[in-house]
This record gives sequence, C-alpha cells and structure tokens, in this order.
Amino acid sequence: AGDEAVAVPAAGKKAAKKAAKKDAKKEVKTSEDAAGDEAVALAAAAAKKAARKDAKKEGKAARPDSILFEQCYKGRVVPESEWPDFVASLRTDLPVTLRFAAAHPLAAALESYMEQTFMQPGALDAPPPEAAPEDAGEGGAEKPAAVAVVASEKPLARIPWLQNAWKLDLPKAVLRRAPGPKRLHNFLKTCTELGAISRQEACSMVPALLLDSRPGLRVLDVCASPGMKTLQLLDVAAPSAAVAATTASAASAATGALADPSAVLGAGAVVSNELDGRRCCMLAHHVLRTRNPAGLVLHHNALSLPDLGHQFDRVLCDVPCSGDGTIRKAPQLLAGWRPNKSSALHDLQLRIACAGAERLAEGGRMVYSTCAFSPIENEAVVSALLQRAEGALELVDCSGELASLPRRPGLEHWDVPAGARQCKQAVFLQNPDEAAARGLDILASAWPPKGEAATQLGLPGVLQRCWRMYPHLGDSGGFFVAVLRRVGDKPLPVGFVPKPKVVAVVAADSEQTQEMPAEGAGDSAEAADDLPEDAVCKEKLPDSQKEAKFAAAKSNERTSELVEEALAFYGLGGVPLDNFFVRNEGEGRNVYLVSDAVRDALLASPSSLRALIGGVRVFDENRFLKASSCKMRLVQEGVNWLAPLMRRRRCPASPSEMLWLLEGAKVSFADLAADSAFRASLEGLDSQGSVAVVCDLLGGTRLCAAAERGARCVTLFVNQHEMRELRQTMLEYLCPGQER
Repeated sequence: AGDEAVAVPAAGKKAAKKAAKKDAKKEVKTSEDAAGDEAVALAAAAAKKAARKDAKKEGKAARPDSILFEQCYKGRVVPESEWPDFVASLRTDLPVTLRFAAAHPLAAALESYMEQTFMQPGALDAPPPEAAPEDAGEGGAEKPAAVAVVASEKPLARIPWLQNAWKLDLPKAVLRRAPGPKRLHNFLKTCTELGAISRQEACSMVPALLLDSRPGLRVLDVCASPGMKTLQLLDVAAPSAAVAATTASAASAATGALADPSAVLGAGAVVSNELDGRRCCMLAHHVLRTRNPAGLVLHHNALSLPDLGHQFDRVLCDVPCSGDGTIRKAPQLLAGWRPNKSSALHDLQLRIACAGAERLAEGGRMVYSTCAFSPIENEAVVSALLQRAEGALELVDCSGELASLPRRPGLEHWDVPAGARQCKQAVFLQNPDEAAARGLDILASAWPPKGEAATQLGLPGVLQRCWRMYPHLGDSGGFFVAVLRRVGDKPLPVGFVPKPKVVAVVAADSEQTQEMPAEGAGDSAEAADDLPEDAVCKEKLPDSQKEAKFAAAKSNERTSELVEEALAFYGLGGVPLDNFFVRNEGEGRNVYLVSDAVRDALLASPSSLRALIGGVRVFDENRFLKASSCKMRLVQEGVNWLAPLMRRRRCPASPSEMLWLLEGAKVSFADLAADSAFRASLEGLDSQGSVAVVCDLLGGTRLCAAAERGARCVTLFVNQHEMRELRQTMLEYLCPGQER
C-alpha cells in the first residue's frame, strides 16, 4: 500500500517535468526582464546625465521655459516689451569677465602686456577648424567647409565703468584651441595662479564699487563667500603693496631708503564673514592669495557676530538669495525654480540686513545686494529695513555714479506670488492672511507699503534709487543693489533687528512645548541647496592657517623676544611690535603682520572669535639654517610688504640673476659677476640667514622673493610651484628674451 501511494504514474511524471521546465523558463525570462529593465534604467540615467552635461556645455538648457518663471516675471518685473530680449539673453553663456588686482605687485605690468599683445588686430582671430573624417556627410559626401567661429567685434575689451576690469567674449572651444586665443588662455591661467587676476561676473563688481571704500576704513562683508567682492575691497583698502614696493628702488637699497610704514599699517580692515563651512573655506583660500595685512576672515552666523570693539565705516550685505540672476551661469537653477523660495528667504534677508545696519557707524555707508530678480528679496527688504529704522537710515541716490553701466530703477509696485516646484500656475496673494490660509508663513513686509506707511517711506520715488541690472541690458547676469546711509543724529530704535520666526516643537520625552527657530532661520541652508561647484572648497587650508585664536606676539615672553630679535635683524625698527600676532597659543612658529585696524579688532574680540585668516604671514621659526643669528626667517607670503620697510638684509638683483635663482639652484657668490650689486650686498652681510631679494623690472615693477643666505651661496625660500610660475612670467611676459 505504501509503495502504491508513493508511486507516481508515468503520465504524472511527464507532467511534473513539463511544469518544472516551464517554471524554469519563466524564472529565466523574469531574471532577463529584470536585468533588461535595470540596463534600460542605467542607460536612461546615463543618457540623462549626458544630456545635462551637453546642455550645460552648449549653453542651450531650457532656461526660460519655466512656466512659473514667466508668470511671475513677464510684465511684472521685466517689462513685457523687453521680455523677448530678456529670454534670448538667458539662452546664451556669460562672457568671461576678470579684474586685475591693484594690490598685486605684478598686476600692472601683466595688464599692460595683455593690452599690448592681445588687443592688436588679428591677435585673437580664430581660424576655421579642419574638417575631420567623421564630419563627412551621408553617403560619403563632403560637408561644406567649416567656417571660423565669430564671437564679437571686440573679443577682448575693457569694462568701461571699472578700472582694471576686462571682458573676454570668445567661445571656450576657440579659447582653448585656436593659436592666438590659446596663448591668451595660458596667460590668464598663469595670472590666476599668481593671484594677479580674479574671475568675477561684471554685475557682481558693482556692490563693492558703490560702497565707496577707501584706505584706512573699517569694512565688514557680512556674507562674503566665495570672496570676489572681499578681494575688491582689499584692493581698495590696501593697494600699498605695489606702491610701497616701488617707493624704494633697488639702486637705493644699500642706502636704506624706506617706504612709509603707515602705507602698510594704516590700510584699514576688511572683515569678511561666512557661516557655511564649505564656503568659508573657499573664502579663506581667496583671501590667502591676496597676502594682505588688512584681511580678517571670520566663521560666524551673520546675526550673532562677536563684538570687535568698534562700528564699521562700510558694510556690505550681499545676502543669501534664490540666485535666479545667475541662470546664465548655472542653468540648473531654473529646473527647481519656484516663487515660494523668495518668500521663504525674505525673513532671513531682512534680519541679515538689519544686523549689518546695526554694525554701521554714524555717517557710514551700507550696500544691500542680491543676484535675484524677485522684488520680495530686493525692494521689499529695503522697504522693510527703512521702515524699521524710523529715519536712522536713508536710501542714497546714486544716479550720478557709473554712468556707463546700463541699469533700471527699482520697482515700487510688485506682487507676492506663491507656487511650489510642481505647480503649473502661480497664485498671487493679496495679504498675509491669504498666505496663511494656503499654509504659507510670509511676513507682511513682503508686500509693498501702502497708505501712511508708503508716505512716510517717501513713496512714490524713493525705491527708484535702487538699481536693477538685467542680462539683456549689458550682456551680464542679473543683480540688485541698494545703497543706504546711517543718519548721524538718529539712533536705531530698540528691537531694530527682528527676531527669528519660531515654530512649536513637542519634545519626544515630555509633554512640554518649546519654541524653536524655524528651519533655515539662522543659516543659509535654503540658499545653499543649489551651490555651484566652484563655490565650495575642495582643499584644506595650509597648516600655518589652522583655526586657532590669534594672540599678540608681545603677550608671550618667548614670542616677544623672537619677534623683537627679528625686527632688529632685518632693520624693521619702524614697525611696532603691537602689529605682530601668532597662533597656536603663542608658540610663535608662524608670525603674522596685521594692520592697525585688524590689530584693534583682534585685541577687542572675545575668546569665542573664530578667525580663519588674519593679516599676512611674514616670519616663521628657522629650523633649518642653524648658523643664522636670527631664529625667525622671512617667508614669501609677506616679503612684498616687509622688503620696502627693511633697513638691512635687502639685496638688489638683476633680472638675469633673479631668473637664475628661480631655477631653484643654490647660487654661489663666486659664480656671480665681480661687479654685481647682488654679490656685493650678499658678501657685505655679517651673518647667515634670510634676505629679501629685490628685482626691478621695466615700468617700475618690482619682484621680491625670500631667500636664505648661507656662508658662500644663496637659494630662494619659495615653493616650487610659485618659483616655476614666477620664472615663466618673467621669461614670457615681463622680460622676454632675458637670459641668465
């Protein structure tokens, strides 16, 4: 019975086998389908990524095709008659714009070389590209001959409303491949490596210009990253590197002719602050390139900056914004564009503007700016700021400044739109109650003032003093600028800085409700969602710039002795000990020179101050040349500032001798010409140790380098990369044909 029960009829066995095969085939097919689906998904993702990359490369992303974008701006922000030109400009790439740094000792000579070389007729002509085999038409037929790429009548031209600024209108493919443009491209790369130029969008240069800063003033850049405006301000605050460096000629080096120390120490202070850590690191890198004693980089919330002991003569509030004025540079911003973002940022922008105005000295000047089109981020913030100040701030009429810069006046009437990313239709809200009914928390200040409030503000008329810059007006990006002045006889009212919005939060382990700041209220997280790749830092700061509290050199007995010894050794008696600071709890391994204003700020700051950069490094502890009678040696970062002030150990070298040193070799005194002034100055020194090598070039340009003078030879104390760049610059641009 058991055998019978277990036995399976032959027909049943066949059926079971058939079913098993069928199931196996199904499984194989399912797995193949799954693999196929996965492959299709991967291919689609790759195609999408490639499409985005191509769109970005060619500048043909669907930039103005956002329905919400057009509904909110056409005829409301941009005049309807100008909309086609506005849209057309958004479809094109930005021209390259750059600025030569006035404070860089080589900038003037390099700018002159660029003008004389690349402004000549035909210097930047782009020949037609050669036809490649793959360019053949269908059926092997040849395509029409390629033609030269036409950029503009003047591919390289000065920006008329800003000194030392240039515009380059050449396609990237031409700039990197055609012989003439490629030479210019390599020249600009070298200048960038040396810190002589800064790439900056043209409209972005306007806020620092309207700030009307001057040497000796205290300037605060509240939200400074990535730092291009800070570099502009540093150029104005301390242009004396080039001035001081040419005050004493190489011929008079042996006589001890000096520049005035006040040219360096009286430069003022440019305090730049950034909350976001990645962006602050980028800001620090840019400020480091300037090697300026007036620079101070802080890492704090703009709404709670530590007290630095004084008010500021100038304040720049370039606040976090939606950034839709940069669509030409970052077309991906349009994909996620929605009007709700502007409404969400309005509160933060107003509080930052109020915090900046609170730091402004009486009679001081403040600039509020954004790279956004929305009036909720622009005129609405300025209007609310003036109302809250109750007469202590006034909007400055700048109509007579930068006359050649195309712009439009500010708006005095605007709408408050609402719409999330997925919406197809924007809704225009009439008041905060209507916004609340839709679940939106928008401040009343986002709407235009009406009635008595408008009359007290000075409407109509006052908001037209603001400037709006549109892409189609000057072939640039979009920007908004407003200039305000602190009225001297009126204090700011109590509670001038609004408190952050709060939300109710119930703790998980209790039944108590706590009030917490709303998300994004204290930082720029909302604005940081779409950070461009070049706005964040990819490199760590040098070891000499590790974040640590700055301490006065004289506050530590050992450090004080080391610096005083160095001042005597290099003949720097005119520079006070008070202007030297150290880090790392006063160990004195790296010593920094700061201006008088930066010194006062550091001494008045609390222990909680988070400073990444302060002044310029001028000395470090000599741990290699033991025969030197001075324990501190010169470093390359600060030699341009110290060389004109040194009474001792400043050695003049000819261009050929400087080129020899820049090869990185040890140069023996005996190998120098018998009548060489450089040899005489080296042999005339009574001890080994650091020297400043000074080389005068044509046009009053001076190149300084830190070097170590041994018993019978001298070698530069400059990193290999910088030596290579300096040597190439001399050979190709500053003194071509010169040989050692």
